[in-house]
Amino acid sequence: MVRSLVRLALAVAMLLPVAGQADHDPLADPPPRSTSQKLPAIPTLDRSAITVSGLSSGGFFAHQFHVAFSHLVKGAGIIAGGPFGCVESIPNPWSPFWPAPLDRVSAAVVACTHYYGDRYYGLRPSPPKNEDSLRVIREAADQGLIDNPSHLADSRVWLFHGKSDAIVPLQVMETLRQVYDTLGVHGSKLQFDRNQTGSAANHGMPVSRFAGESKFPIRECSEHQPPFVIQCDYEAAVMLLRHLYPDDFKPASDDPHRDGTLVAFNQSEFFNASNASVSLHGVGYLYVPASCAAEPCRLHVAFHGCKQDVASVHDDFIRDAGYNRWAASNNIIILYPQATASAANPNRCWDFWGYSGSNYYGQNGPQMRAVKAMIDRLIGQSPQQ
Repeated sequence: MVRSLVRLALAVAMLLPVAGQADHDPLADPPPRSTSQKLPAIPTLDRSAITVSGLSSGGFFAHQFHVAFSHLVKGAGIIAGGPFGCVESIPNPWSPFWPAPLDRVSAAVVACTHYYGDRYYGLRPSPPKNEDSLRVIREAADQGLIDNPSHLADSRVWLFHGKSDAIVPLQVMETLRQVYDTLGVHGSKLQFDRNQTGSAANHGMPVSRFAGESKFPIRECSEHQPPFVIQCDYEAAVMLLRHLYPDDFKPASDDPHRDGTLVAFNQSEFFNASNASVSLHGVGYLYVPASCAAEPCRLHVAFHGCKQDVASVHDDFIRDAGYNRWAASNNIIILYPQATASAANPNRCWDFWGYSGSNYYGQNGPQMRAVKAMIDRLIGQSPQQ
């Protein structure tokens, strides 16, 4: 145990900022496309307290990852996301007598989201259904593509839908809630905030106050513009983290730079960088509270939304979406994986519709496998365990 703590202290010390540095962890603009810094192993991370969250495509992906790795992941916070396999079973509205599914891309942008409106060549597709998502989950589990969904009953889940969000319909998130409820996430463990109080949120990441520097104007709660971090009178990061880690949750740090550091790491070692369809950036980011050098910590993985990666919005998500302030005072390490653009993914979204391959939602999906490998590295576990 003593040796493990010494190794942890050394690993974290290598990541911490130099004393007296004015800007503790600056990020170049444009951000680097590669780095030699390896993601460290932090073997004292609590393996029973790994959670995920995400916004928009990141919300779909966080849910997808939670379901696929439910034996490992014990909670999810989902902002403007939808149900597992959403694009797999949307009926083509032009085939009422010969039922056929809508193609995945169209299903993604006019049914699972309304990114391009709510009609397919003039007809409105049906929204996703609970029973269709459950069928995809059970078939994937039967084929060994994902963990047994019975593990989900041990999870905590927090959902949020902005009252002014026109991109992801409320019905899509209602279906997501039904999926979790059917799979055993009940009562106080499942919380759905439909934004009935406070400022009406658009499609974005709510923060109480945007305090960082940005090349974009401050976006109010009602706006849907880059960096998609919107200034409301409440903060999604604390609401979801407090729900996922309810015991002895402490107030936010007033200076997360002082109380931890944000580091870039080589993300390309976790996927086949020669395969552009994987659509992952060469660099990922990790926020490490200073307290983690001496105390056990938990791990939370935060997935950005479309056009919200570092190449699109610089550090506005990884530094200013609210996570780090609460992580610094609550012994939570935040992993920020990064998607990037590809021919089939120009908007830098996480894959919830199959642009990286038909196995996108299973444990062997290219992005799923890559993020799992990052978690394995952090917790000091070999990928085979």
